[in-house]
Amino acid sequence: MAESKGKCLRVLAAAATATMVLSGCAVAPYQVTLQHQFDAQQAQRLMQPGVNIVEGSALIRQQGGGVVTCAGQGVSLIPRTDYAAERTLYLWGNVTRGYSHVYAMNMQFTPDPPAYGQHVARTICDAQGNFRFSNVADGEFFVVTVISWVVAGRVQGGGLFQAVSVSGGEVQQVVLSP
Repeated sequence: MAESKGKCLRVLAAAATATMVLSGCAVAPYQVTLQHQFDAQQAQRLMQPGVNIVEGSALIRQQGGGVVTCAGQGVSLIPRTDYAAERTLYLWGNVTRGYSHVYAMNMQFTPDPPAYGQHVARTICDAQGNFRFSNVADGEFFVVTVISWVVAGRVQGGGLFQAVSVSGGEVQQVVLSP
């Protein structure tokens, strides 16, 4: 039920945003009120140094067959808390993996505590579109990136995410793609 609600809301937000963009209107963020509060202690525990590695690559294949990677773009490793899972459900329609066009990601969350963004590991994809998070604690996380490019003055691409779980010195390989 919750996943279908999140998917419906994401589709409605995307449709409204796309309509506004195509008509040339400024796009106001879609407002979302979350039920869960952010648990900073849980997130902080998951951000403690550990023995695991999360690594991989991210890419989007263009309609003409070209491939755009995350080279030079940021990648985030977000601790999976109840709050993060609810945000993820609204953004992506599920909590496993997903792709969303850049216009569909225009959401503003309430509550949106600054501490949420402070409990995230970040890295940059290398020139080949690879990333690596070392010293990751045992637990569950969301790996998130945005790959975008401009064609004829229009932004294309989108956001990618995947849920991962690591423990006991594991190396988790992730390929983010639509």
